[in-house]
Amino acid sequence: MTKKITAFAPATCGNVCVGYDILGLCYSGVGDKVTVQKTAKPEVIIESITGEDSLSLDPTKNTAGVVLLEFIKKESLSFGFSIEIEKGISLGSGMGGSAASAVAALVAANTFLETPISKNKLLEYSLKGEELACGHGHADNTAPCLYGGLVLLSNGEVVELPFPEFIQILLIHPHLTVNTKDARSVLKPEFKLEEYVKQSQNLAGFIAGLYKNDPSLIKNSFEDVLVEPLRAKLTTGFTECQGLAKAEGALGYALSGSGPSQIALCESREQAENLRDKITSFYDSKGIETDSYIGSVNNEGAKVL
Repeated sequence: MTKKITAFAPATCGNVCVGYDILGLCYSGVGDKVTVQKTAKPEVIIESITGEDSLSLDPTKNTAGVVLLEFIKKESLSFGFSIEIEKGISLGSGMGGSAASAVAALVAANTFLETPISKNKLLEYSLKGEELACGHGHADNTAPCLYGGLVLLSNGEVVELPFPEFIQILLIHPHLTVNTKDARSVLKPEFKLEEYVKQSQNLAGFIAGLYKNDPSLIKNSFEDVLVEPLRAKLTTGFTECQGLAKAEGALGYALSGSGPSQIALCESREQAENLRDKITSFYDSKGIETDSYIGSVNNEGAKVL
């Protein structure tokens, strides 16, 4: 019997507040699994999908299937893959669910090559999945998913940034859905120069704060003045939760990707737990269920299990 290889790909945060489409962060604690088996023909067969009923078994309509078709084509493979997808990330959650399935599939399939290809090449193939999912091949979820940690996308290069060990990440996922295509449609084609300057200051200050291990600089810089104000209305309760985070003294609070999931940067686990309790209580009062995760940044990224 042909061997089966399973890979795990973690949830991610695109944008990381101040870096629209150019920053991405890898979460700990939740993700997708894809099990891959070699087939005789250069094809992709999706055998099963668990954890999400709405996904298609048609490989041309599934991010994991699309990236493997691209992988087979570009690498001129004489064989293909059958796959089983186990979704741990909800669609439309702002946690990089489409990216995780694609990356896990590629990481597992790559092990079947005599000479596995580089992460940079896998990243290139992964963008086919993002094009399918949201119409735009951006890498702010696939790159951190592959590389782990916090990454900056700079002119086609993936730059791995430092992330202070003292920061505890609180991820809140209210059971709401925000479609990425819809979230992009609310954006303005133009911004005022002063808004752009302020955003540039915040992005530079945030990255400088990471390198200096400076919580004050991180806190003062972790604000999106361009995209988040336009998207906040798509996520019920976001503004209120951001206020709770500020009152708790968190370093920052933002949408995870396009939402509805939300990320808080906290200076201790105790602070993260206190804030989690307040936010879940708030959503409980609105009749909205939530999932929450607390942990450090995931520096490992996708891996074979």
